[in-house]
Amino acid sequence: MKYIRVLIILFITLNLTTTNIWAQNESANWFFGQKAGLNFNNGFPIPIEEGELNTVEGCASISSKLGELLFYTDGLSVWNKNHQIMTNGTGLTGDDSSTQSAIIIPKPNSTTIYYIFTVDARAGADGLRYSEVDLTLDNGLGAITSTKNVLLLSESTEKITAIESADGESIWVIGHKWNSNEFVSYLVDNNGVNTTPVISAVGSVHQGDLNNTIGYLKASPNKEKIACVKSFTNNEVQLFDFNPATGILTNPITIANFTSDDFGPYGCEFSPDSRILYVSEILRDYNEISRIHQYDLTAGTAQQIIDSDTIITEENGMLGALQQASDGKIYVAKLNASKLGVINTPNSLGTASNYVPNSVNVGNNKSSALGLPPFIQSYFFATNVFNNTCFGDTTEFNIDTASTITSILWDFGDPNSGANNTSNSLNPTHVYTAPGNYNVTITFEVDGETQVLYRSLTIANEPPVLNLPPLVVCNPNNTTPIFNLIDAIPVSIQNNSDYSFSFFTTENDAIADTNPILNPLEYSITVNTTVFVRLDNANGNGCYSVSEFEIVLLDSPLIEDFEAVFFCSNGSSSIPIDVGYLPLPLNNYSFEWSVAGQTSSEITVTEAGNYTVTITENASITPENPDGCSAIRTVTVSTSSSATINNVEITGTNALISVSGLGDYEFALDTPNGNYQDSNYFENITPGIHTVYVRDKNTCGQTETTFSIIDFPPYFTPNGDGVNDFWQVYGVSATVEPNTIIHIFNRFGKFITEIKPESRGWDGTLNGKPLPTNDYWFFVTLEDGRVFKSHFTLKR
Repeated sequence: MKYIRVLIILFITLNLTTTNIWAQNESANWFFGQKAGLNFNNGFPIPIEEGELNTVEGCASISSKLGELLFYTDGLSVWNKNHQIMTNGTGLTGDDSSTQSAIIIPKPNSTTIYYIFTVDARAGADGLRYSEVDLTLDNGLGAITSTKNVLLLSESTEKITAIESADGESIWVIGHKWNSNEFVSYLVDNNGVNTTPVISAVGSVHQGDLNNTIGYLKASPNKEKIACVKSFTNNEVQLFDFNPATGILTNPITIANFTSDDFGPYGCEFSPDSRILYVSEILRDYNEISRIHQYDLTAGTAQQIIDSDTIITEENGMLGALQQASDGKIYVAKLNASKLGVINTPNSLGTASNYVPNSVNVGNNKSSALGLPPFIQSYFFATNVFNNTCFGDTTEFNIDTASTITSILWDFGDPNSGANNTSNSLNPTHVYTAPGNYNVTITFEVDGETQVLYRSLTIANEPPVLNLPPLVVCNPNNTTPIFNLIDAIPVSIQNNSDYSFSFFTTENDAIADTNPILNPLEYSITVNTTVFVRLDNANGNGCYSVSEFEIVLLDSPLIEDFEAVFFCSNGSSSIPIDVGYLPLPLNNYSFEWSVAGQTSSEITVTEAGNYTVTITENASITPENPDGCSAIRTVTVSTSSSATINNVEITGTNALISVSGLGDYEFALDTPNGNYQDSNYFENITPGIHTVYVRDKNTCGQTETTFSIIDFPPYFTPNGDGVNDFWQVYGVSATVEPNTIIHIFNRFGKFITEIKPESRGWDGTLNGKPLPTNDYWFFVTLEDGRVFKSHFTLKR
């Protein structure tokens, strides 16, 4: 199924005189930011790669009435149409950090003389000046004449705008004095620049911190309003009535709906119908969040206009200039960004204005800054709308002005269509006979004057609808797979610079070009799904097709994706490893091990390490995927061993078992098949001879050793009654520790006797004579070298 729906909006300006025919493509070429550029001659912006301008803010450019680039500037230097510095084109007195460093004004009734008005930054000493460009010089490339840096105003804010006067021929250039509330309006007419301004002492005084000079000045396309932005501590926008016959500003409305005390409002722009004002606000003291405010100038009273404030976006980054283009949209500069934001339908209130934050690419390795080039605002007074410009479409034409058109003639520039090439309808349609570029001529009468406008129109072949097979995705190891959607697009389309493509989860989103899949290189799903592909003509003419493909998610053939096995260092020098359990018989799979040449389901390895096997289903198992579904199993082979018992440390009735070896060990006391514990520490052991068993958890063997827990009776009564007649140490054994020695001493340290572990013990005599009641001391020297000593009581 194919979808083609294109909207190209083209702006034109009425020149209310019968002596001049204006095509009004003077705003066709833009240069701004870090060597960024856009060309609007085809009704939509196409990046210009050759630009040389590099500026933080102010910039200006001018084209011929047919849209041919003439020159551009940052207010300091001037580049000609070949992107070379113009003769005498350096040393202008603007500043690339001035909000509106420059604006270019054609001399009325001349096709060769232009004036560059420049504004210094932060009320600098160079103020507001102008220089003259003569395009007849330097073989038609133009040069700045001796009329250069002519001073008009010594202390100026960073603001300048221009609008046609009421006579439809001369131009008002408007600025604002510093430390003053005076606007200055300079008239440019057939005689050149009138250096005596019309003064309007109205509105706030611009003063204080030099940062208060920052902010844009704009006139409305219908010549009736002026908007003045004051940044930083001034932090306000003032709206004025403007008289295009006299250049006078009156009736200020002050808008102070702004949050930031550091930067604040910056750019402004009127909608094409002059009924809406847009203002950008930079909240630098709020981690550089920016907003765009919208004001309904038809809301009613001044307070109702102020209260109509609607924030159409709030986003990260610094949003700068707002500038209307010949396509009827308002473009939004963003500092250090590769794309401009766009207000697509600026004549509509609220979200219907359709702001898209990252819409237009400004060129390869280029970036926007805070400024965009200003133009004579009356260039954007009337709109001309072309819908459906793909070959085979019925192209729709519509013209809209603030005045009534009394007659009109359309010439569609398609002579092969015969009598159908023209129309007197206000809103005609035409089916073009072939793809290509066409020059549309519109001749109409408004306010008693005849106007002729020329626009370029491209009728493009529509992109093909793609017949895309399913994208079969194996689910490795039964996890959520991550895959590349671009794999579904034929290589011939991927490598074709005539097309661009994007992916969507719904058909409606693909048609509307909204909510694209943001990271198609790393897409994941958990169930089978349909993805829609929008294929656009790369030149941006709006022709597109929508295709679709299925993503089929296949399960992994693998059940167990990891196993750990062990060598016993004191055992075999090799071990078999295998592919683990599989849901189907082995002959349904192929195997490829990381060991070169090994393709069987089981292999034998002789070294520790990680071994992987790729398990692939035969094509008969996954007919959707003739290459088969694969999964990877990892077997980790490690070395283990039985333990070496280094020491048994006895503290009272507790024992700490110290071991060494390659294995992972567990411990048991006295019972080799009993309850094993991970801890090597035993507490509250009964006196006596004990055996500790240490075994390797990886079944690489068990070791053991014995140890003694020593105890003794605190007293004995050798009186012949058969009870407690002998004293002996507990926990030693002649069979286990036959070399243990027990010595007994009196309290003065005199040796009394030596007893053996296997004897009944001491009977309380010395040389056959009974010793008296007293405390006696003993030393036990165990076979392992440990010494135990304490004392006991003999009672009579």
